Amino acid sequence: MKIRHCFIPVLLLLIAGVLGAQTISELEKYANSGNADAQFLLGAKYYEGKEVERDFNKAAYWTEKAANQNDAEAQYNMGFLCERGEGVEKDYAKAAEWYEKAANQGHKVAQGELAYLYYTGSGREKDNDEALYWYEKAANQGVDFAQHSLGYMYSEGLGTEKDNAAAIGWFRKAVAQKYEASKKPLFKLLYEGEGGEAAYPEAFVLLEELLEADSTNDEYQYMIALMYLNGKGVETDEEKAFFWMKKAAWNDHIDAQWELADMYEYGIGVEIDTAEADYWYEVAEENEYYWWW
Repeated sequence: MKIRHCFIPVLLLLIAGVLGAQTISELEKYANSGNADAQFLLGAKYYEGKEVERDFNKAAYWTEKAANQNDAEAQYNMGFLCERGEGVEKDYAKAAEWYEKAANQGHKVAQGELAYLYYTGSGREKDNDEALYWYEKAANQGVDFAQHSLGYMYSEGLGTEKDNAAAIGWFRKAVAQKYEASKKPLFKLLYEGEGGEAAYPEAFVLLEELLEADSTNDEYQYMIALMYLNGKGVETDEEKAFFWMKKAAWNDHIDAQWELADMYEYGIGVEIDTAEADYWYEVAEENEYYWWW
């Protein structure tokens, strides 16, 4: 339901500025004296392999030191390490504990990650109500994957009543942040009329973007053919409808094969060609196309 997160060496430059331009040995001196910023920074450097050889064990050691001093960024990073099993044993329950500590301090990404663990039942008993609660916290702070996930939960009625209007709103917020995974479900809702007729042009633009990113996707080809054919969100253009319908048909989209046969039979976007029409009807039937009378 979401693209995975990453370890956050948050505010490295800011922290480095606070501590001064420190060598690793100087940082270790500060860290050993109990300075949480130095501990966090040292853990991040060991994780990323910056100025030192990459070492997950040392990354976890110093990150946990800072996390135990209630540093929210370090607590988030410890959740990440426990979830990944990097420098520590993989343990979803511990990951959830660390994420929750950070989330309760307002750490927006930790809130989203905690929601994900509740949603998947990893380290916590699966609980859509809790997932929704934490996704809303993160989404309201602008976390793109949380906005996407919240849109999904509203569209499916998970942890809440089904609310397509709310789903559209959250998917739009995620798309505005260039969260690509939200485009398809947003398009689907808008195409189905959940955003009203005024939203059909937006649906068409989304479909164009989806098709640009995945030009051989037969479903996208078929859908854009229908939109051109029916003038849905775009001016009717039978020739373009035929162009895309043929592409989808050649990519084995069964509905497109039948529609293409119709277009050949009735001369829609192409000259009438009964031989081509018969061919595509036969192909669709061989592929077990079903129609309702």
